[in-house]
Amino acid sequence: MNEEKRQEEQTEISTRKQDGRVELVGAGGVIGEMTFRPADGDTWVIDHTYVDPKYRGKQLAKQLLNLVTDEARAQGKKIIPLCSYALAEFKRHAKEYEDLWDKSGV
Repeated sequence: MNEEKRQEEQTEISTRKQDGRVELVGAGGVIGEMTFRPADGDTWVIDHTYVDPKYRGKQLAKQLLNLVTDEARAQGKKIIPLCSYALAEFKRHAKEYEDLWDKSGV
């Protein structure tokens, strides 16, 4: 295993939440983000997901989605998944997200 690969695997990842954004932060800065915005008082729109190419394939996008969906459930919100990743996950795991999914915007 080369040194760069070993460092990636040992990188500690933390989360950072801001209004309308959740981020995964590694030693070098932001390595993933998901953004969402209010559609109305009861609904959020997930409009963007990004994971640094060096960190893809490690379920980080799913981790971001879980952070947003957990917060939406805690606040009693519905979600319109406009971002292609979020929409694919909502379709793939429809039962898991049926309580959140507002299909009016998709």
